[in-house]
Amino acid sequence: MRQLQSINLDFNQSNTPVSPQFDDVYFNNQDGLAESRYVFQEGNQLWERWLNFSHSVFIIGETGFGTGLNFLAVTHLFREFRQQYTQHPLKRLFFISFEKYPIALEQLKIIHQHYPEFSTLTHQLQQNWIEPIEGCYRFHFAETTLDIWFGEISEQLPQLGDYMNNKVDAWFLDGFSPAKNPDMWNTAVYQQLFRLTKPDGTLATFTAASHVRKGLELVGFTLSKRKGFGKKREMLVGKKSENHTALPPHFPWQLPQSAVNLSQDFRIAIIGGGIASMFTALSLLQRQAKITLYCEDPEVALNASGNKQGAIYPQLSDDDERNIRFYVHAFAYANQQLRWAESNHISFEHDFCGVALCAYNTKTAEKLAKIAQYGWSPNFYQSLSQAKLSEKAGLPLPCGGGFFPQGGWLAPRQLVQNLSKYLQSHGVEIKFLQKITALSSKQSGWILHNQHHDSFYHDAVIIANGYQLNQFEQTQHLPTYAVRGQVSQIPTSDNLLKLNTVLCYDGYLTPVDQEKRSHCLGASHVRNNDSRAFSQIEQLENQQKIQQNLAHVAWTLDIDTSDNIARQGIRCSVRDRIAMMGNAPNFMQQIEDYRDLYNLRRRRQAIKNAANFDNLFIIGALGSRGLTSAPLLGETLASLIYGEPLPLSEDILHALNPNRSWIRKLLKGNRINNPSK
Repeated sequence: MRQLQSINLDFNQSNTPVSPQFDDVYFNNQDGLAESRYVFQEGNQLWERWLNFSHSVFIIGETGFGTGLNFLAVTHLFREFRQQYTQHPLKRLFFISFEKYPIALEQLKIIHQHYPEFSTLTHQLQQNWIEPIEGCYRFHFAETTLDIWFGEISEQLPQLGDYMNNKVDAWFLDGFSPAKNPDMWNTAVYQQLFRLTKPDGTLATFTAASHVRKGLELVGFTLSKRKGFGKKREMLVGKKSENHTALPPHFPWQLPQSAVNLSQDFRIAIIGGGIASMFTALSLLQRQAKITLYCEDPEVALNASGNKQGAIYPQLSDDDERNIRFYVHAFAYANQQLRWAESNHISFEHDFCGVALCAYNTKTAEKLAKIAQYGWSPNFYQSLSQAKLSEKAGLPLPCGGGFFPQGGWLAPRQLVQNLSKYLQSHGVEIKFLQKITALSSKQSGWILHNQHHDSFYHDAVIIANGYQLNQFEQTQHLPTYAVRGQVSQIPTSDNLLKLNTVLCYDGYLTPVDQEKRSHCLGASHVRNNDSRAFSQIEQLENQQKIQQNLAHVAWTLDIDTSDNIARQGIRCSVRDRIAMMGNAPNFMQQIEDYRDLYNLRRRRQAIKNAANFDNLFIIGALGSRGLTSAPLLGETLASLIYGEPLPLSEDILHALNPNRSWIRKLLKGNRINNPSK
């Protein structure tokens, strides 16, 4: 995992941007936009293919995002197409691009000024532009979704995984000149491109170099030459045979599987009334799904999503690089979605005031020191001395630690409730006081049974009911458990009013709320306890925890929990500290199919794809990081259901897979005795 540094470009006499890494122009000196349209749009015959396309989503892949010109041009073209053919089945465009050297934001702005026809798109892109770590970042542009995979293309392409085999409709091969950027134009990359391309899918590239043509032909593409753009004599276009046989998956035991029998009036039920349910519903709504949400309470956000204030920042680990990548990407996507919510008048109290991580003991100091060694951009994470961290916090602290400048707090209950109103105003039905007690399959769909013995039919079901996730027959083997947390609400004081950031230690303290009256202090952590009764013991423990962790600073004596104002919520957690998202696994069938998985792999014998319950999906076990992770998890699940590209790398998807606990054991050759432990 590497933090990528933005590059500063040179400009030649024609004012064309030039890469300092490759000493090559980003596009044609005379007219880069005309070149993009000729080489990639016409080379892949996009308009003609769209006219004859029968699916709802078209997927384009690109090698080299650069200035974003190809993306801007093709999104503009797609909007023209949609305006002319409003009833056409093709509704959405996915654009997947790869970039190792992201351009600095200020230079992007300068370049984009030359394309005023794209001003709406460029403004939105600039608003969400980031200093990335390696991996995928998803950006939304109405009908077009942009996934940029930052990092070395030879490392990132394989991370699209088995799921994306035979899915890409067209490729824009637009890296720098093969002579100057040989790392991109090689057999390993060509093999990945071929694997990902849909049968009958196409490619186009500005180059006609013989070794490029031979390399692409060698992996299976059929190539032909076409007149090049401008003064360039020739370029290449290619196609993948329609009769190509799909490659078997590398990881069939964790292969994500989309919904079956998708239709225009596909009806999806979501069980749950918290933040995971709302953001999943939001992503499904953008795909025009018909959604009904079943909430067992009289209103949403009455359980773990119902606190008055909650911290939002990525959970960084000193011993799990994959989990770090997930939370960093989730945090970036959550910030983007929260900005979207604000722009759509979904109000919620918040303050992105930063989050301070206090190195309050030796163990925590060692952990934060290891985290700092990843070499983060100071815009993302800072390692600060006692004096500097105290300055950020606005109050004296007894230690140094880490600081997230982009973190902060928001009001979870307010966000969830107002987001639910937005969803209802756009056609999502929410049924309250509906405790779903059982699920039964019917043909390709599901019947939901409630506590009153009523039943409801839906084509697909998403289980997002928090700590009750494993209470259905189909999910009883999932190793989730309940964690009770009591958050104290304390009055402010002259000292506490000075607190500028969220403070994290072996608990957390938020800055004063917007009414300047109170702070949230949390939280207790009582495993395997689902009681929501007030606890005097936990109330006092919350106070003692901060006064012990941050000893020797007088202002902590202002912390007073004696009003006994608190809120109790029950979280859903798992031991490996990452959420569950994906297909609901058929445990009994998987244990039967994979009881000899270790030897099947060793002998390189055929292995079945994972047995899952069709059209039954899970999102849960978000623990205490739901504010950070729910938006990206909901978006990924919606994409999975609809068979679209997923904005997470394959290894992260494996880590999120609900079947992971027993698969890990089976891969080691262990027997499954008690799968829920």
